[in-house]
This record gives sequence, C-alpha cells and structure tokens, in this order.
Amino acid sequence: MPYSSRRSRILGCAALFACAAAALLLFFGWFAGGPYTSSLPRPFNAAAWKTGEGEARCGMIADLQHRIGVVGKTRTELYEMLGRPDDEDGRDPTLDHWHLCPSFMDIYILEVRWKNDRVETAWVRDT
Repeated sequence: MPYSSRRSRILGCAALFACAAAALLLFFGWFAGGPYTSSLPRPFNAAAWKTGEGEARCGMIADLQHRIGVVGKTRTELYEMLGRPDDEDGRDPTLDHWHLCPSFMDIYILEVRWKNDRVETAWVRDT
C-alpha cells in the first residue's frame, strides 16, 4: 500500500471541498438568475406573457394549459390573456400560434385550433 503524506491528504481534501463548493455555487447561481432560469416552471402571468421576454413563456406554459386551461376559451378571452398571435398572416383562420422559446434548431410554439370561435384543441410543438 502506497504511503500518502499528511500534506497530500490535506491538499486532496481541500481540492475535493473546492470542487463541491464550486458545484454548489454553480447550481445556486443558475437557479438565482442564471441563463436558463426564465424557462423554469412559474405561474402564468398575462403581462409577462405579452412582453414575451426571453424564455419566460416556456416556464408559464404548463400552468397556462393545466391550471388555467386553454381549451374552450373564446378567441376574445384567449387574445386578452395572450395578446395577438404570432401568425397574423391570416392564411388559416382556424389555426393560431404563439412563440414560446427556442428548441435545438427551431422554436417551440403554442398552437391552437379554433372551432366556432372557441379553442377546440391546443398543443405545444417545435417548428
């Protein structure tokens, strides 16, 4: 069994402690305002959604779809909550979408299909 000096054990423990501290700082720094914190789950907020800053919409989509609900809302109700859709070209009046956040090479969108001026179905997909 090789012999290790007291000095090398202390240096090894210090290096291990420094790595653990750096990992904790990185973890807490990330969640306290790091680059991807805007897409962490958060409650839906219509004003923040309408500004569409960063990836904030991605963080709100689960709350919007599951707690608040999209299906069954009228066009007026949904436009009041989300603002005008991002597809205002008018090609298909039965379909609207709102940009959420970037995916690998595309962008995630919330897509809504209308029937009788009410949301029939809503889903998230990448373009």
